[in-house]
Amino acid sequence: MQLLETLYQNDISRIAADRQHGIVANTWLRPVEHSEMLQTSEKLGQLLEESKADKLLLNALVIGKLLPHTKEWLSTTFYKSLSEQGVKKLARVLPENVFNRLSFESVMTRAEALGGVDFEARNFTNDADALRWLRDYES
Repeated sequence: MQLLETLYQNDISRIAADRQHGIVANTWLRPVEHSEMLQTSEKLGQLLEESKADKLLLNALVIGKLLPHTKEWLSTTFYKSLSEQGVKKLARVLPENVFNRLSFESVMTRAEALGGVDFEARNFTNDADALRWLRDYES
């Protein structure tokens, strides 16, 4: 499997790309505060725009518990902004902890119910399966 090229990395996350397949991937490196998620999503949006990628992998295996105001922001603002940026396919690698997994799934369900989510989303347990799904998709 082709390795991803790192575009940006700090102690919060690593943002990488597979330019050939139009994929950008964000992997959280540790549990994050709300402000850190906002900061990273801004950088992610910038790199999505610059790369013209239309497929996104979000790896949240180590992100920990989502706070209520973070869940609200994700469902009302973040996922809508991905649609506005032209994301067509979103792969999410979710935590194994059932409560954290359900928390992430409920955020996406609410975002879809609110409207403005114009991409296909699927959940995975690892990056390899998520990337395979994204790479098999032709925009």
